[in-house]
Amino acid sequence: MNRKISEPVEPRPAKKPRVPSATKKRKTSSLTERVYGWLRSEILTCELEPGRELSEAELALRFEVSKTPVREALATLRSEGFVRTFPRRGYQVVPITFGDMNELFELRTILEAGAAELACTRFTDAELDNLEALADVVYDLSEQPSLKRFIEANRDFHTEIARASGNRRLHQQLVKTIDELERFFYLGARLRDVSGETRSDHHQIVDAFRSRDPEAARAIMIRHNEVTREGLVQQITSSKRIGQIAL
Repeated sequence: MNRKISEPVEPRPAKKPRVPSATKKRKTSSLTERVYGWLRSEILTCELEPGRELSEAELALRFEVSKTPVREALATLRSEGFVRTFPRRGYQVVPITFGDMNELFELRTILEAGAAELACTRFTDAELDNLEALADVVYDLSEQPSLKRFIEANRDFHTEIARASGNRRLHQQLVKTIDELERFFYLGARLRDVSGETRSDHHQIVDAFRSRDPEAARAIMIRHNEVTREGLVQQITSSKRIGQIAL
């Protein structure tokens, strides 16, 4: 009897693990960056108040995204010191204190006094013209967009001085310090129009640079920082927003 010989069956190739496509990765990364930008802006402007508790689910619903980009954005904000986590509770916008403000201003004064000395002889006339333009930016208390422009111009004014110092590490540290102080600036600037006195101080700083006088630049920068700190303390302690800051 003839037996039917079956043909050998070739083994099926093993399934390859599914790898997210580059397009999907880019999309997730883009969403994360957008959510991060929205949250960081709202934290710095105090739209998300210090001490405010945050939920991944609520933020995902609000921004109309999945939880993944929200979680990744919050992780970045946590690494920057703007958000903290609690087991089984979620996230919280890091509270701010007067102790924080005093420490940050002490650090900022040390950094900016040195930066002013270094930058004084290194600024070009064109760069000083740009500082003059930044010094002229003012705001209207009733208009949030103009306040945002003022805060951004103030930030650019000070970071440009650090950049002109030629010390990369000094510049990076000052940028980080100013970012941490930004919530205080928004709180104070909403309480009282400080654009006039800020403009005056900034022009005096530019005048010291134009005269190429490092000692004068250092002295006026120290005074400017101390006046700014004292003004913020006075404005915040005399307002209803004192509840947003721990002593």
